Amino acid sequence: MNIAYNAALQVATAALAAAGYRAARDSHHFRVIQSLRETIGADASTVLTFDAFRKKRNTAGYDRAGLVSDADADAMRALAQRLRTDVAAWLSDNHGELLVDPPR
Repeated sequence: MNIAYNAALQVATAALAAAGYRAARDSHHFRVIQSLRETIGADASTVLTFDAFRKKRNTAGYDRAGLVSDADADAMRALAQRLRTDVAAWLSDNHGELLVDPPR
């Protein structure tokens, strides 16, 4: 799940940067995830799901091993893939000058 989470976080960070902002260091992951509503217009469900994975990842990383299931990892991967597609489309529509290659 960690790799998919980090990929999704990087995509969200790219959208935030393209919009001309960056998240403060304090609560960085939370702020980047929440920014998806304002940058790409992500729906509340997507943001809530991503934030739930943030909390689970944090708990699994610091408090309890084995908390993340294979289903969780698959769901996080699917979310990361969907966010990549959504952010690529948003970049293409709103900031095409930032793209080296068109999204696939």
